[in-house]
Amino acid sequence: MVKGDLWHEIHSRFKLRETKKAIARAVGLSVQTVRKILRQKQPQGYVREKQESELLAPYQEYILQRLAAVAYCAQAIFEELQVRGYRGSYQTVKRFVSPLRKEAEIEATVRFETPPGRQGQADWGQCWTIVAGKRVKVHLFVLTLGYSRRMYAVATADEKMPAFLRSHEEAFEFLGGVAHEIVYDNLRSVVLGRDFEGSRFEWNPVFWDFSRYYGFRPAPHRPYRPQTKGKVESGVKYVKRFLRGKEFTSLDDLNARLLDWIVTVADQRIHGTTHRKPAEMFLEEKDLLLSTKDRRAYVLEERSLRYVPKDCLVAYQTNRYSVPCRLAGKRVEVLTDGEMIKIYHSGELVSCHPRIEGTYRSSVDRTHYWGLIKAAKPAEAPQDDVEVRDLAIYERLAEGGVL
Repeated sequence: MVKGDLWHEIHSRFKLRETKKAIARAVGLSVQTVRKILRQKQPQGYVREKQESELLAPYQEYILQRLAAVAYCAQAIFEELQVRGYRGSYQTVKRFVSPLRKEAEIEATVRFETPPGRQGQADWGQCWTIVAGKRVKVHLFVLTLGYSRRMYAVATADEKMPAFLRSHEEAFEFLGGVAHEIVYDNLRSVVLGRDFEGSRFEWNPVFWDFSRYYGFRPAPHRPYRPQTKGKVESGVKYVKRFLRGKEFTSLDDLNARLLDWIVTVADQRIHGTTHRKPAEMFLEEKDLLLSTKDRRAYVLEERSLRYVPKDCLVAYQTNRYSVPCRLAGKRVEVLTDGEMIKIYHSGELVSCHPRIEGTYRSSVDRTHYWGLIKAAKPAEAPQDDVEVRDLAIYERLAEGGVL
């Protein structure tokens, strides 16, 4: 398609007996396009070969119902429509969704404030800094109270579960308690999965047990809605500014200086939203937090998957522990809290042993081998004598002994 003035120029040049090649060079078009335009009796407007919007029309009501649930994602809508029989293009769906997304984005957002002690927000951030003369990447755990904006921050070497839980407990100790609810991003440490609607969650079992232990309720925020945890995100950015341009002798030195900065600077500043000092507002909510006093630190159980060998002895850190013989060849989960070894199969506790001190030793429960030896019925007894062995022999074999 060419504009009307260009169409007229091409036809005027041709009437002046310019060649088609000369016209094409002059207007910057191909000769084939010039020939096509010269065959037209009048300028042609752009006409879509087929109005794809007609293909989308039967699905528009469904789209309007689903947009909020999929956070106005055109690709998600397109995939759903394909299942329902839509044969149009993705671009058609995108053109329909785009103005609706923009309309939703410009809607006024009401600032979400919570009562004292009700909510906290936690998140990770990453930052490069100088530690012991080397440029290293540190992981920043930040927990911010929703009412007072008082926060706790600590730098760790990674974001694995032990560091995640330990950072929580340090925050609880610093604040003198824990908020009734803590909002998180969709971290694997908190949520393993969620349904399509985003209303049901598959909690990380370790973190769920941790939250039950301290009595707070974890609350993953809604995807594509960063404002639901904007307080902690602002806190992460604030902490990163403290680290900027500084050097530290060690990670411990970094955390010591960071904690001193939180107490002397962050807690005493006039907050841009509340227009009050976080330390002063914290006095109004500290007694409303869930108490964590006199509570022992949470014991993080080590978890490992193992396959049960034929001798029904599951190996764990050079030692072996028996399980019922019916589990031979099956997969089990080994958990330990440092004192006991617990072995689960399909969520059922099937074996429990005191943890062995030392190496290359075995803990055997003789009852796990019942059923391996069956007494022959008199009528079916074979002619040859069969030696019937005591179960103690099998116990010695399991422990590495000989007959």
